[in-house]
Amino acid sequence: MKNKIIKHFDNTLKALLKTRGQSSNIKSIADILLKKIKSKNKIFVFGNGGSYADSSHFVGELTSTYSKKNRKALPFYLLSSNIASLTAWSNDFKYEDYLIRELSGYYQKGDILILLSTSGGNYRTKQSINLIKLVKFAKKKKIFVISLLGKGGGVLRKISNKSIIVDSKNTGSIQEIHKMILHSICGYIDDYF
Repeated sequence: MKNKIIKHFDNTLKALLKTRGQSSNIKSIADILLKKIKSKNKIFVFGNGGSYADSSHFVGELTSTYSKKNRKALPFYLLSSNIASLTAWSNDFKYEDYLIRELSGYYQKGDILILLSTSGGNYRTKQSINLIKLVKFAKKKKIFVISLLGKGGGVLRKISNKSIIVDSKNTGSIQEIHKMILHSICGYIDDYF
């Protein structure tokens, strides 16, 4: 048991140190978000499963507070948070198309979509098809897509405008590092408001 615990820490630390090498890419993403906030664009965020929980946490930090208690709320929106709408659409149509339906009611050209996915999606295994479809819709509508990924990046790596890929195959490690990336972005944004 102890070896498995140590192995998890070691694997996460190794991936974290590799991700640290992408700090200029993370900063450029934070700068894009700052520009969009100042331009009064909306920033939509989503992920499946644990990545949904991390998306919710990120949006919460920016609409509430992170390090500055007197900062204004920022225009970040968690997709799929209306369970009545999600279940109604999924019951009557296709679950994998719900995000497109929801985003179509809110977006404006120039908005941002941030996706979190440990796999990046895969057609063969039918993994994260909802995210792949959402990116294709977003790009047609001139929404800039940023993805935080793992496991090589999958399909989303190829179709996103910008991505950060955590060099790990371990879902837990990828999610933990995604959260660190998001917290670093929160701190960076807080310095401007």
